[in-house]
Amino acid sequence: MSSASVQKLSKPQLRGLFRSFIRKHIAIALVCGMLTSVAWKYGILEPRKRAYAEFYRTYDAEADYQRMMKAGVLPPFPTID
Repeated sequence: MSSASVQKLSKPQLRGLFRSFIRKHIAIALVCGMLTSVAWKYGILEPRKRAYAEFYRTYDAEADYQRMMKAGVLPPFPTID
């Protein structure tokens, strides 16, 4: 065998391996958590807020009450004929 084809292996990291592993993965977890939070806020919460605001802007409680009374949904109260 020629000496040119033999490569020397680098030494493995023996000290601080866990610390470097944790530092890397905590950073990845924080970035993923922040991205997920932003996506949830603007993908789920904001459309839901707009939908609720639109519903209550056009909601007529009296008409809904009358509809439930005619349907007999409120049993303790007499139905309106």
